[in-house]
Amino acid sequence: MTSAASAASAASVFNGRRPAKGYLNPSVVPQPLLHRWYAWCHLVPPHTAALNLRERYLPQLRSYLRSPQVHASALSNPARYGGPFLAPYGGAPEDVEELLAATEEAAAPLLRLAEDIKEAQRMLAEQADGKPMESLYAQVPQSLRGLVELVYDTGNRPRLRFFEPLVHRAFAAELAKGQEISLAPRTDLEQPFTFGSPILRTRERMDLRIPFADPRLDQLYASRRTAADVAGLAELLLGDEASDASTAAFADLFTETAPAPYEAAPPDAVRMRYLNHATVLLETDSTAVLLDPLPGYADDGHRHLTLADLPERLDAVVLSHLHCDHVSVEALLQLRHRVDTVVVPRGGGGSLEDPSPKLLLQALGFTSVVELGEMESARIGEDAEVTMLPFLGEHGDLDIRSKAVPLVEIGGRRVLFATDAVDIDPDLYRRVQESTGDVDTVFIGLECVGAPMSWLYGPLMEGAQDRAHDQARRLKGCDADMAERLVKRFGAAEVFVYALGLEPWLRHLTGSSYDPQSEQIRQTNLLLDRCRTRGVPAELLYQRGERLWPRTRTRT
Repeated sequence: MTSAASAASAASVFNGRRPAKGYLNPSVVPQPLLHRWYAWCHLVPPHTAALNLRERYLPQLRSYLRSPQVHASALSNPARYGGPFLAPYGGAPEDVEELLAATEEAAAPLLRLAEDIKEAQRMLAEQADGKPMESLYAQVPQSLRGLVELVYDTGNRPRLRFFEPLVHRAFAAELAKGQEISLAPRTDLEQPFTFGSPILRTRERMDLRIPFADPRLDQLYASRRTAADVAGLAELLLGDEASDASTAAFADLFTETAPAPYEAAPPDAVRMRYLNHATVLLETDSTAVLLDPLPGYADDGHRHLTLADLPERLDAVVLSHLHCDHVSVEALLQLRHRVDTVVVPRGGGGSLEDPSPKLLLQALGFTSVVELGEMESARIGEDAEVTMLPFLGEHGDLDIRSKAVPLVEIGGRRVLFATDAVDIDPDLYRRVQESTGDVDTVFIGLECVGAPMSWLYGPLMEGAQDRAHDQARRLKGCDADMAERLVKRFGAAEVFVYALGLEPWLRHLTGSSYDPQSEQIRQTNLLLDRCRTRGVPAELLYQRGERLWPRTRTRT
């Protein structure tokens, strides 16, 4: 269909009950996909995306097709939620078979990249015994030529170091071919866990074949708060795939009801708003800083703030670490048009397990990304500063450097976001506190059980993993004792427990679901009781929270 015909088709259906000018309905859920799998942070860098496709997703598809009933039986047990079992969200076994064949064909260059990474690792393991590497470059598989350096660590163990900017450039077009945005009309609280559920095409969803970095998406997401020419937007986004049916379905995602005007923070206060999990907004009347945004939408049966309730402009989004419950592609794409700067921890310099957050954000279309190393700071807006502090734990003892505990000073208030950090070396945070001084408020996570290391990093690991070690090296945060030590060390006058994945609309992203007797809740209650006994206000945040603090404060 030509552009002119597409426009005519769009215009023909925007009459009667469908608005010519409208707002994207606040209930609409735009999920980013790569080859029909929910796109999380490891599906953005080409090398980690390739390995996840080859080592995680395709094996699950094949396993399901061999025995669908085994997967269905496993998932009938709620305790298996979040495990390596496939639920064909929106489809049947024949749809899974079709997806497998389509992925093997469409993602062939990425699958070849993953195979070549594994082959290069095997070659190094067999031949790099401390001798010079020069002769081994000729044996590097073709897709990796010019993209890796062969190196030893100080123990003479060989490994690949990736030239990440070149990797992104070499495979950007291949990744873009598999990227799309799937629009669902509302939140589905029964959506299966995203690591085990490809999102198959259904009549209930509208799929936009648009790469993540495409600036056209900004116009779609801006229409949450600014009325859009719906026919024009349909033409822009649907292009040659526009038809009477598709443009009508697109129009049905819009409403004539304008969102409520944003109510700015009072001029004499610092306002904290909790949206979900680790998503916290700190703002004054002149500056707004958002931490670790995750998605949330209206009409999901819960009363909470959503991305649509944020200020028109965000001076900064601050990301703590590249885990899927802290760096959300879905949320970040929706915020791109309203964010001045994204602040991220500095990466490890080319290791497979530690992709660069800065390059990831740039691959998502962000143009202003500030990368901070440990103990480095950046000024934000008129009256805020972010300092990235060291972060121990929660990464399975892997050499992950792109992780940080953000300390945000705004309007005279000092707020420490300890996220999932673990106080396993008390001397570290003693030294940090000696440098930073005390804080007013600590936000801390008590996911003290965590998933095995391979749950997240399995596709990136070399060779078979020892099961006992994998189970012991868990992605866990503080227990009550560790959290209490950290809170005391920084002299916090107020404590919030958060980042437990409690919100039901996030279950398909976090895989978390706790009963009141779970160890995480028991440890949380223990910390809250200890804080209150010492006269320190403490609260577990859930679904919604807000505080107003004086804009300036004298500590005693």
